Amino acid sequence: MNPALNQQRAAIDELDTELLKLINLRAQTVAEIARLKKQHALPVSDEAREAAVLSNLVERNQGPLNAASIRRIFGTILAESRRLQHTLGAGAK
Repeated sequence: MNPALNQQRAAIDELDTELLKLINLRAQTVAEIARLKKQHALPVSDEAREAAVLSNLVERNQGPLNAASIRRIFGTILAESRRLQHTLGAGAK
């Protein structure tokens, strides 16, 4: 196999591990938000907040991924965050 390719793949593996840690840290924060929303009978979905998050990320993006890619990636993260909050019992009943 190509040593340069192997080196780049090893770098990707390290980055993926770091991303996984950060995603799970984010999920832990989402769990705390779910607790607060449940305590205060607040809805899980906040479309204005999600739109602001996506807009901020697209604005900060320096590439090489384009805005549509950033929206898809973080849209999935936001969707999973909502799913987690529902699983934890947040949201108006």
